[in-house]
Amino acid sequence: MLLTRDAQANVSEAVLAKQSAQLVFEQIPSDVVDTAVDCFIDTLGASIASGSEGVVHIAEQITGDAGICSRLSDGAEVSARSAALANGISAHVLDFDDWLAASGVHPSAPLLPAVLAAAQARGPFTLGSHALLTAFVAGFESQARIGAAMAPQHYASGFHPTATVGVFGAATGVSRLLCADENGIQRAWGLSAAQAAGLRAEFGTMGKSFQVGRAAEAGLLSAQFAAAGATAPMDAIFGPRGLAATYGHGADIDTATVPFDQRWYLRETLFKRHAACFGTHAAVDVLLSLRDELAVDQVSEIELTVPELVRTVCAIPTPTTPLEGKFSLAFTAALALVRGSCGINDFSVESVNDPELAMMTQRVRLVYDETLRPQQTHVRVVLHGGDVLSRSADSSVPALPEERRAHVREKFQALVTPVLGVEGASMLLGAVQGLQVGNDLSDLFRALKAKRAIE
Repeated sequence: MLLTRDAQANVSEAVLAKQSAQLVFEQIPSDVVDTAVDCFIDTLGASIASGSEGVVHIAEQITGDAGICSRLSDGAEVSARSAALANGISAHVLDFDDWLAASGVHPSAPLLPAVLAAAQARGPFTLGSHALLTAFVAGFESQARIGAAMAPQHYASGFHPTATVGVFGAATGVSRLLCADENGIQRAWGLSAAQAAGLRAEFGTMGKSFQVGRAAEAGLLSAQFAAAGATAPMDAIFGPRGLAATYGHGADIDTATVPFDQRWYLRETLFKRHAACFGTHAAVDVLLSLRDELAVDQVSEIELTVPELVRTVCAIPTPTTPLEGKFSLAFTAALALVRGSCGINDFSVESVNDPELAMMTQRVRLVYDETLRPQQTHVRVVLHGGDVLSRSADSSVPALPEERRAHVREKFQALVTPVLGVEGASMLLGAVQGLQVGNDLSDLFRALKAKRAIE
């Protein structure tokens, strides 16, 4: 019997929910588990290092209710919902968190804060580390399929998938920790769909990370409501009045039902080397590689040929705030050439007002090419004497496992050691790496509560 498109949508959500509900740790390939652990390390590093950001200070003021869940920016103990909100903001605000090209989602930023808060709320001895990792993988793979099914139209329409799709990953992960079956996960998705919100208009402002924090909180809340028996539509994502249709575009619902073991999206995760929008990374990589071949004061023009898509993503010509700087190809190019880095400390009020950086920013010219892939960039540097240096890069290629592991750990130490100190950073890194052993979560929770070296 042929199914109508509406019936197919219902079946697709049921199939995906069943996969998410029935996933067991022993089914997850070891390299996928390794990548999940790296996602934990990378996201915790970015979150803990976020304490100086203005929106994080606001979150700390608002999420002050007492609880037993760790607020990563300052180590305070708050309620699960407050932790999910605050940590979702912290995970994303530096624009240093992981990314998945197929779905257009920063997958761990809304997901890990939600599952971590739910796990801490249940206590260190209630769940084992394998349960936490399985919940994370289920959330990651489900949101990846939902995002991929709606890509690229969803992003092109102006939505921010990290928030609008991330809420479903968060709901899935928390549902697993609450022992939900596929029906419970679908109901959690139905409740999440009512709260799925996020706009690219927020880029370059505090609103961008705020909507990711809200996705983490909403996913947690939806899973809790569903676990308590709340009813919700079972086709709220792909159905005729569901998320994809209501937001004005269709979805390739067959993508949502690809078995996990046929495509583990975790293997495609990209980990950032620069604390800025991923659309700037290819240009930054090229310009960093060219620094030894030129004198900065000899640069006459920097021509960046970039995908048409980035015109509305990271093309702010003259940033006036650090957050705007993260979404400026011109400013990040100037940072790469002048300072030789695009780390978290490079995006400051001092930097956006630096005369030398401002002068170099004005020398950047953007050329848009519809044929380029989303993370591909051609760089052409013209020197005063007429010489031209040209090079291209594509930042969408995942690193090899050994390179990735080394990079993620080096990045973690650089971000966390100034906050937790050498001993605290090492203790937390060891606890996260130990999740694969299958013990309880007491070491992890203890390490998350470590005293901050800077207050």
